[in-house]
Amino acid sequence: MRLLSHEGYERLTLSKVASRARASKSTIYRRWPTKEHLVIEAFKRWPALVPRNTGSLLSDLLNLYRQSLRILYRPPSSALMPILIAERARNPNLVAVFDPVMQRRREPVRIVLRRAIERGELPARVDIDLAVDALMGAVYLRMYFVEGDLSIAGIRKVFAVLLRGLGARGY
Repeated sequence: MRLLSHEGYERLTLSKVASRARASKSTIYRRWPTKEHLVIEAFKRWPALVPRNTGSLLSDLLNLYRQSLRILYRPPSSALMPILIAERARNPNLVAVFDPVMQRRREPVRIVLRRAIERGELPARVDIDLAVDALMGAVYLRMYFVEGDLSIAGIRKVFAVLLRGLGARGY
């Protein structure tokens, strides 16, 4: 992960990884047949997000956001997501290994939304995947593409607007 954050995806090679790890290239290739597989394996080692159940949809979403911040803004992780997003857009090999990892990152948000439906906080008709896209998309848009308030208070406002649009009770 450190090598990727310093070299960037384009200049990262398995030879450089082998050298940094003080291992032979064949040892690296035995475990990871391509650079994409190695990068995604490193990404999989990021701590999992743990969905809490506080009884409040907004609190549960903000808790996931806080966990994400602790992961994403800790070097070298802070540089990796933009690198992977950019490379995924142009590298079909990375799509196949990156997308399942992202689906696992989305699952805690799905769990939080399902619990909110069970509590009656969200209507049963809510399209969970579309809601996940809206919630995570708004956060990633602010993190990587536009200037925006990333404080807890700022994201609370974003989530409140989205929850109102989803028909959440009390917003």
